[in-house]
Amino acid sequence: MSINKKELEDLAVFIREHRSNEANFEKMNTKLEESKPAGYDDIKEKAEVYRQAKEKAGTAWPEFEKFVSEFEKAVVEAMKQAA
Repeated sequence: MSINKKELEDLAVFIREHRSNEANFEKMNTKLEESKPAGYDDIKEKAEVYRQAKEKAGTAWPEFEKFVSEFEKAVVEAMKQAA
């Protein structure tokens, strides 16, 4: 990840503020694309699983939560390494 610790902290706050609503998926996915954290491919895969599940069922909370959790985990790991 090529962003600094302050940007990582801001990203972690953004994730916490937007994780409670599936409607925030596109905003979060855009942030993912901008930041490309370590584990980016795994996170993108979870995003795609979410999209597919949402298309089929109209809602896909478990898949959304997996996407968010993986994204947050990557950001927290990067913050530890940037410390």
